[in-house]
Amino acid sequence: MRSSHEVNIEDSFCEYLERYHKGSTNPASSKMLEAVFHLKGVEIRKLVNSLRCQGKPICSDYYGYYYAANQQELNATVAQLSSRINQITKARDGLLNRATSTE
Repeated sequence: MRSSHEVNIEDSFCEYLERYHKGSTNPASSKMLEAVFHLKGVEIRKLVNSLRCQGKPICSDYYGYYYAANQQELNATVAQLSSRINQITKARDGLLNRATSTE
């Protein structure tokens, strides 16, 4: 169960992105969000993950985070996440293959 502080931060963060950083042409860097919300980078990433898990359209790219303005922006972020999943799976599989070949 989340505390009321976490819920307020999530709501505030999502509303902030929707109001001030909507669309890929207007991203907010992690450093800027850290300053605005008095959070560390890892906390920003956890917050974004939690919001995405709730279905909030929080996107990201090389330049920062933003609230999706359209389906294409969502699709780009989903593709980016899928690519990361594939790379992590390859790394895991490589380690598992090494572990079984050394036994």
